[in-house]
Amino acid sequence: MLLKLRNISYTYMPGTPFEVAALKNITLDIEQGEYLAIIGQTGSGKSTLIQHLNGLLLPTTGEVYLDGKQVSKDKKGLAAIRRRIGLLFQFPEQQLFEENVASDVAFGPRNLGLSEQEIAVRVDRALRLVGLDPAEVRDRSPFSLSGGQMRRVAMAGVLAMEPDVVILDEPAAGLDPRSKEEILNQIDALHREHKLTVVLVSHSMEDVASRAERLVVLADGEIRLAGSPADVFQDAAVLEELGLALPQMTLLMYRLRQAGKEVPMNVFSISAAKEAILQMMGGDKR
Repeated sequence: MLLKLRNISYTYMPGTPFEVAALKNITLDIEQGEYLAIIGQTGSGKSTLIQHLNGLLLPTTGEVYLDGKQVSKDKKGLAAIRRRIGLLFQFPEQQLFEENVASDVAFGPRNLGLSEQEIAVRVDRALRLVGLDPAEVRDRSPFSLSGGQMRRVAMAGVLAMEPDVVILDEPAAGLDPRSKEEILNQIDALHREHKLTVVLVSHSMEDVASRAERLVVLADGEIRLAGSPADVFQDAAVLEELGLALPQMTLLMYRLRQAGKEVPMNVFSISAAKEAILQMMGGDKR
């Protein structure tokens, strides 16, 4: 098992009038090569949880293990973990600061003490991984790019560290529909073609339904549901209670089931819904 969290709890400002229990007894395993989505409303504990995965936060109680080794406060150990587990925060383009794209992407590798030759190779490779042509963007100011391109540059900066795991916190937030789809498709390709372990944080079931292999639903700092998308969507009433909307086509299947129709719940696209309805009508003798 690549990452293991055991009975993790985290409290902000303990012992003060502002004390907040952000995580409560979280146990979670993440496998090498997995595509995991962490879902929940604002304030559910998503961002706090992912910061435990690469040691930005250490638990108040409980343990985090990477490859069987417990994550501790040791600075050298934490630095090694952060090289292996890349974290892209919301609106990462706001953290771009260098005069050109290549310098921004090179920032992390340069801090690793790599040679300039190796840094150049990593920069070009990372830019290609996010669908940007190094020759076209390398020397441009990141601030001359579109919002979607800027976010890709920020993602390339994480990938240039060559991590084993990439954690993305609401990577499509604030983007127009086209840029949003491009970013999510790029993440899909990284997982599919390069076997990268992906942890995608979102509040939108629509975005992750057909992408993630496993969903974890957080509410009030606790895991409320976990499993494949189809398994999680079986509990539509719980999701509704938590303020999380089913994908539209899955919601249609849910309503048909409520009406007594035999249809599957692992339906996330219009084409799949069409096929399910045609099969239902063909087998419905009433």
